[in-house]
Amino acid sequence: MKAIDLKEIFESGQQENIQAYLNFLDPLEVVDLFYIIGEEHYQTILESLDDEELAEIFSLFEKSLFDEIIGTLSDERILNVFNLLETDDAAYLLKMLPESQMDTLLPRLEKVRQIQKILSYPEESAGSIMQTEVCLLREGMTCKEAVESIRRQKRALGKVFNSFLVDEERKLLGIVHLDDLILASMAESIATIMKPLKYYVNPEEDQEEVAQTFSKYDLNFLPVVDKDGILLGQITFDDIQDVVEEEASEDILAYVGVSSEESIGDVNPNRVKLALGRFPWLIFSISASFVTGYILTFFEGKVTNAIIFASFVPLIMNTTGNVGTQTAMIITRSFALGANEFGQFRLPLMREFSVGLIMGLMAGATTYLLIVLLYGDMVVGTRVGTTLVVSMSAAALFGMLIPIGFKKAGVDPAIASGPLVTSFCDMLSVSLYLGIILGLGKLF
Repeated sequence: MKAIDLKEIFESGQQENIQAYLNFLDPLEVVDLFYIIGEEHYQTILESLDDEELAEIFSLFEKSLFDEIIGTLSDERILNVFNLLETDDAAYLLKMLPESQMDTLLPRLEKVRQIQKILSYPEESAGSIMQTEVCLLREGMTCKEAVESIRRQKRALGKVFNSFLVDEERKLLGIVHLDDLILASMAESIATIMKPLKYYVNPEEDQEEVAQTFSKYDLNFLPVVDKDGILLGQITFDDIQDVVEEEASEDILAYVGVSSEESIGDVNPNRVKLALGRFPWLIFSISASFVTGYILTFFEGKVTNAIIFASFVPLIMNTTGNVGTQTAMIITRSFALGANEFGQFRLPLMREFSVGLIMGLMAGATTYLLIVLLYGDMVVGTRVGTTLVVSMSAAALFGMLIPIGFKKAGVDPAIASGPLVTSFCDMLSVSLYLGIILGLGKLF
């Protein structure tokens, strides 16, 4: 619908028309509506949504919009909405509230103990993104008793896709699939249709590792158990999908030296904070450029035809930087897909070095021929071509070693895939270029 039509609907003041329009929208479209219309109409939308409808979209808001929406709601309505949320969503949104408001709201929630448990786990751990709502079946039940138990639990849980079989101490024994339960004889013991669980996670496990487990084994859910095997909750595919998107966004932003806190959907960001977040990499790039410029000063007085040689510096820097950055992105992506041991990179290391060498030979030969054809200068062509072979091979090697080094040091390797590798390759290529010019000059 065009923006002008929306404006007419909301400025008409006719609640029936507004309600009818909102009824046609799904939750995601309602969220988009907040970004399209003016702030003066927020209250109209909120009044047209009941608590359950608002709970459906609460966790979909960006931080800045969430803050604005919260500011327009009464404490009682906020409490009602939070009580309708699943525990993982409630814990996530509570952390977005001001600390004083969080401290006031948390003790009043119906699921306060479960939410406090989730909040007690480290950020970005499995425990911090799990939901405690799980359907439990007790050891020793018949299939008929299990069906009755699931019916009772569904009223509180809402959706039930799988049921976990536990003992009296809540230790996880296995899983019961609903289709197996429906097809089983009602007098049969639930243990006969129970399936053992091959995969589960501990609450302290990093969420990125959890995402890799989901991807590797093509899972829809993962139970979360403590060191004693007690079932604490579960992580579902929709929860881990958010993690995958978040981790991918962090890697992409880190690649260009931008803070992971930035979001295109943030309607009212702190621009000074964003600028300060990007500034460290700008300083690094400036400093690296000064070093590169200082190396270039050695051309003066030491190299014959310095101007001609210097004219090829941008070509050498760009090609070398591209090779290094491409290789760094490949290795960073490998980390994201679960490769962690150095042994896993020995063959890729040789492969990338070989690819860099082959590209260097092709680029060097092409550049040599072009320089000879256009300038008629075999000396310049030989030095530029040789530099490309050496620097592109070295860039491929260091493009892998730098992220691996960061990973070993416990630093996110994604930050090595952008400004760092580019700046390093600039300094490397210029240093090699100067060394080759002076070295070959002494030989020939």
